[in-house]
Amino acid sequence: MMRARLNLWLESPQIAYVAAAVSLVIGLFFVFVWAPHPWGWHGIDQYHELARALARGEAFSTTDVPWGYAYFVAAFYAVFGDRAWIPVTAQVVLNATVPVLLYELVSGLASRRVAAIAALLVGVLSFNTIYASTESSDSICTVLFIASLLCFQRGHQRTSVGLMAVSGLLAGTVPQFRPNMILFPLVLAGAYIVAVLPRRRSGLLMTAFLAMVVVALSPWVIRNYALTGAILPTSTHGGVQLWYGTLQSGPYLESRAYNPRAIFEAASFDYTSIANQPILVTAERHACADPTATVALVYRTDRNSVPARVASGETEGAALSFAIPGQPSPTAVYYHFETEWRDASGNSRRQTTPDDADAAPFVYFVTGEHLRDLDTHGDLLDIFDLVRVLRHLAWHEPLGDRRTDADGNGDVDERDLRLMVVRLLGDGATVEGSFQDPALAGTDDSATLRLADGSTLAVPRTFSGAVTDLVVHGALAGSLLSARRAWHVGAPRAAIDSCHVVWNVRANEVFYRKEPHQMQRYIALAMDNIKRDPGAFAAASLYRMARLFVIRGTDDPKTTQQFVGSSTVYLIGLVLSVVHAALFAGGVAIAWRSRSRLLMLLLPIVYVPVTICFVLTNMRYTITVQPLMFAFVALTIATVLPAGDAQDTTA
Repeated sequence: MMRARLNLWLESPQIAYVAAAVSLVIGLFFVFVWAPHPWGWHGIDQYHELARALARGEAFSTTDVPWGYAYFVAAFYAVFGDRAWIPVTAQVVLNATVPVLLYELVSGLASRRVAAIAALLVGVLSFNTIYASTESSDSICTVLFIASLLCFQRGHQRTSVGLMAVSGLLAGTVPQFRPNMILFPLVLAGAYIVAVLPRRRSGLLMTAFLAMVVVALSPWVIRNYALTGAILPTSTHGGVQLWYGTLQSGPYLESRAYNPRAIFEAASFDYTSIANQPILVTAERHACADPTATVALVYRTDRNSVPARVASGETEGAALSFAIPGQPSPTAVYYHFETEWRDASGNSRRQTTPDDADAAPFVYFVTGEHLRDLDTHGDLLDIFDLVRVLRHLAWHEPLGDRRTDADGNGDVDERDLRLMVVRLLGDGATVEGSFQDPALAGTDDSATLRLADGSTLAVPRTFSGAVTDLVVHGALAGSLLSARRAWHVGAPRAAIDSCHVVWNVRANEVFYRKEPHQMQRYIALAMDNIKRDPGAFAAASLYRMARLFVIRGTDDPKTTQQFVGSSTVYLIGLVLSVVHAALFAGGVAIAWRSRSRLLMLLLPIVYVPVTICFVLTNMRYTITVQPLMFAFVALTIATVLPAGDAQDTTA
């Protein structure tokens, strides 16, 4: 009797709605009573602040994350005010539709029994329910993704252009919540064309699907192109994620936090890799400045030595903004500011920033070269000058710059090296207190600078010219990598008007210049790491393909998030994720043996690890496809349940 009742219950489509109700109750409990995460309603990403700005009518101020989730939250903030619990509750409600969507999807590919078990599993155990209780894009992305697959399946079954178009619209929206899904529509369309090309109207169906994908992606692509001049179909965050992935390899497979190569993140120069786009310079004037004073930016380049003036654009208060015309790569740009005003006697006054602007202007580079010496004209004292002096002292290599004779005694020796280092260190560093004894240790293979805090900077004899060839350990030595000073040190001027010196000078710090440049820099750093040990990176990528499906926490705060009871939570997560992975593998084996159409769901499940194993990842990246994995887990459970027919039905 119980077996018959269980079978009857599992055959009922109503089970999906029961599972949805369970998901809703659990989600609301996580929102209002207790959450199994330490982040609160506002989450760990920047969406809360982005949404607040959008609700105030401000522009979307980043390319680092796509627009989808920020606008979702902003819509609630605009209507209900800054109350995070409202959009969080809304996404819990939307997340509760996943059991119903999954049931409809799976029942078209396997038995209703398998579909019912899958719906129950996702209703009770989905990680999306956890992330639905905080401002995170994951749960909304999953709803859109499963809905897109369902529309795709129904569009295929019914040969419906309309359903395929809806599926494409949803599929094109999904990457605006999870950028790693950007290529999936193409993969899905390609697989469909290969599988059903002879079918009538299949070409028309895929045309409708892909056209709507393009429609959904176009606003973001057009906006990014208008701002940056580059085609960015998704976010710029992939560059840093790839670099992190290359750091998390070899002996640092479990944590990039201890990889000493992370020290190369800071650039050695002020530069941009965005050529032929205006260089946007911002600065501020002091509150004591004459309000009628005018400030102009004066610039020249190594391509054109004739100075040109740029007036400040419209700004509020003390802010100043200037646009230097776009420059080709490579170009060195030299610029300073000129402030002019009349004093109380009506006399014209003028102040430059920097004070000795003719001899020591600000220097900014435009180049696609990220890791080498950009200061080809020798305008700055920088890390590459130290490298040349170290090589001269260790192996008597010739020096072509007389300014490296810092003490002016006619010979470049260790004292000159010390003076250069102290000048780069700044902040009260002294020749007597900044070094170990001896300060320089040389061998046939490397020359090593030894600083007082125990840090070291080693230059290999096989130095190729890339800053990443250096072997750097410790804080003081690490600070030298990004330190630079003007060679020229003029005598202090007697009449400096500090009120009219501009400050907080920054070039291309606006997000639509900075973020695309950073993406390119991080990619260059990543390629450099891969080139140095391609085998370790390949092994790490293969490892991450499997590691994505297993939770494994540590007690190291630099590696995993720590919170009260975190060790217990991570242990439970490890056990559950291993069991889940084993049941999933069993379901795949069963489906393969029976040639189940459920195997179609392997495409998105395999897509995720294959396309993101190269970057820094964790199990969170798989929860978009976790409901699909539950379908295979359900097949395993349905197979071992007594008197349960787990065989597929014909859709």
